[in-house]
Amino acid sequence: MNDPAHEGLERALEITAQMIEAARDENWSHVLELDARRQAYLQQVQAGAVGPRHRQALLALQVHNQTLLERAGLAHHAVEQQLGQHQYNHRALRTYIVSSSSR
Repeated sequence: MNDPAHEGLERALEITAQMIEAARDENWSHVLELDARRQAYLQQVQAGAVGPRHRQALLALQVHNQTLLERAGLAHHAVEQQLGQHQYNHRALRTYIVSSSSR
């Protein structure tokens, strides 16, 4: 039986697994490239063509998406921490320069 919706969902799942792997490697540009490819498959799946028989694939896709969001959240938090440390170091250096030049 040829089921384009199921085939599209399965291909989207495969690409999503590749996205998770790229996210684990912190290769965010590759994640974005893969997401563009995945979107093409997801757009092929029309809402009316998806039914109960696609439930398992949709649930797996939802779990994978949640994993990606968690990875992205961790990366975002790490970048925020690095930025905060950089700003702190910058302020400390500026204070040092000001205090050194006033002597």
